[in-house]
Amino acid sequence: MSIDTVPEADPRIPFPHADTALACRAHPGRFVYEHGDTSADTTGRIDQARAACRSCPIVNGCLKWALANPELTVTGIWAATTPRQRTTLRRRLQDRLGPDWVGVVAQQERARAQRRQEQRLNPLSVADRAMADLAPAPHPMWGSHYEPWREPLTPERQQRNRDVLLLGLTGRTA
Repeated sequence: MSIDTVPEADPRIPFPHADTALACRAHPGRFVYEHGDTSADTTGRIDQARAACRSCPIVNGCLKWALANPELTVTGIWAATTPRQRTTLRRRLQDRLGPDWVGVVAQQERARAQRRQEQRLNPLSVADRAMADLAPAPHPMWGSHYEPWREPLTPERQQRNRDVLLLGLTGRTA
């Protein structure tokens, strides 16, 4: 790639849009960060940028976009993260979701948007909403068919539960 060539953004995760004024657009200098710069001025700017990101209405979309486009977010603060933090998050996503984690995240977003649209068009009745609230939420430790109140807790499942708990306590991934 030549110096004049700007990498293209991954089209599966669109850049988030906001109708309100955003701090990153009003004060872009606060979000400038080069790896290794540890001056007091830089530390103060990073803290200001992170505080602004925490109250931003598009912070989740911004983080997804920044993670999906590493060539475009090599420097700077994006969604309250530094380049090193984004690299770590990308590795974790790849470990958890596979090499095409961007596609998985994009598919999840499309499914979430479709569910929101369906809920707007066909809202649940009060009785149906109450029943939905009583249903257990899916959990990655359980298979889709697992019903903890009906199936016995086997020694294998107990060991799997211990392994997952240990992984969670140590911060490692499976």
